[in-house]
Amino acid sequence: MTIGFGVIGCGAVGAWHCIAIQDAYNSPHITDKAQLIGVTDAFDASAQKYSERFGVPAFKTVEDMLACPDIHCVDICTPSGLHVDLAVKAAQAGKNVLIEKPMALTVEDCDRIIRAGDENRVKIGVVFQSRMHESARILKRIVNEGHLGKIITADVFMKYHRSPEYYLQGGWRGTWKMDGGGALMNQGIHSVDLLQWLAGPVKSVSAYARTLRHAIEVEDTVVSIVEFESGALGMIQATTAIHPGYPRRLSISGIDGTVTISDDSFVEWDIKDYPKPDEILLGKPADNGASDPMSFSTQGHQAHIEDMVDAIVNDHDPLVSAREGRKSVELIRAIYESSQQGKRIDF
Repeated sequence: MTIGFGVIGCGAVGAWHCIAIQDAYNSPHITDKAQLIGVTDAFDASAQKYSERFGVPAFKTVEDMLACPDIHCVDICTPSGLHVDLAVKAAQAGKNVLIEKPMALTVEDCDRIIRAGDENRVKIGVVFQSRMHESARILKRIVNEGHLGKIITADVFMKYHRSPEYYLQGGWRGTWKMDGGGALMNQGIHSVDLLQWLAGPVKSVSAYARTLRHAIEVEDTVVSIVEFESGALGMIQATTAIHPGYPRRLSISGIDGTVTISDDSFVEWDIKDYPKPDEILLGKPADNGASDPMSFSTQGHQAHIEDMVDAIVNDHDPLVSAREGRKSVELIRAIYESSQQGKRIDF
């Protein structure tokens, strides 16, 4: 079976989705296929450019795309502040939806999307490609099976570089209205999602968020202490203000061992009586966006596309459902609230 996709938003991330959809269509390893049917953008020139690049029609409006019977799922790749209205509109039109992170900018808007999906009986997934990495899946299994023993600490450090010019592109980056936050909501949300997915529900946060370098209205640096429901403690550090930028490090430590992932590679693996993974997963990590926002592979996006196809064909939730996507937004909003109010926020 072939599932038709339409991409809304013909910026940089939209290109990654178009490539991932076409790669999924050509993949010899899957039976059910994804097919790129068309693209649309608020700017006609952008849509036409992508139409020529990917060999598909450019829909004049979102409404035209949603009226197309060949499209079963829309990929929302617009600025973050537009996600909620587009997702709700697509769900109401009976289309399944795949949303680039963050799914929305507030918990309330996440809930709007979830309700629209439930009421219209469509699938809604959120793109967190870091969860698709084999290293993250192995670590998830290791934690769930108890090989680290009782978890003591769970930390993530994201020390990225973004130039001043990066925030000037498009006019929406670094704003509360359209970006919903800065280093944490935009770049760091992948780290937040992984940490809460691996270490479990959060009990409380205490945080400092500051704008230390960039001329933006949101934070470029944040540090948060996290208390997990399990009793474990952790730290989230995220910045886009340093030079030259380093790969993200995520570390989970228990009474029986420690595992650290730097982007998609294991750099520390010390577990009592448990073998190391294949050598291919051990070693020096790639840059993966530390200093260049577009220096990452589309493999994770392709995995999301293939998962969405399987969810539609076989009627199950996507691996990262809307309810899963909500969790990182809730945690980030609590971190911002803690910094703004100068107090611990309890869940």
